[in-house]
Amino acid sequence: MPLTRDQIDNAPDAKIITVDAPELGGDGKVCLRLMSVGDRDAYEVLSLDAKHGVPVDFRSEILSRTICDERGNLLFAGDEGKASIRKRSADVMDRLWRAAMKHNALTEEEVKKIAGE
Repeated sequence: MPLTRDQIDNAPDAKIITVDAPELGGDGKVCLRLMSVGDRDAYEVLSLDAKHGVPVDFRSEILSRTICDERGNLLFAGDEGKASIRKRSADVMDRLWRAAMKHNALTEEEVKKIAGE
């Protein structure tokens, strides 16, 4: 029997991974989730609109759409979240960005496809 809208709306499909980031303190773990289709579409539109297919704040854009708590709630959503991410160490944020890109199937090849290359 096909799923109902309610079942689809309430499906726990935001798969979350945990990445080690001891530089950030605490237990040194950061959760990253799969982007929603809306976040993925918005990111791809930014990519298409930007020069050479890369948004200006491409790392903070991805991280603001993927860093979450253990339930999948975004921690750095929106412009304020991106501004906060931009203040962090490039070393640790790059590592998290690479993990988020891989988790969301946004490999270099995929990004080139989005950009029409």
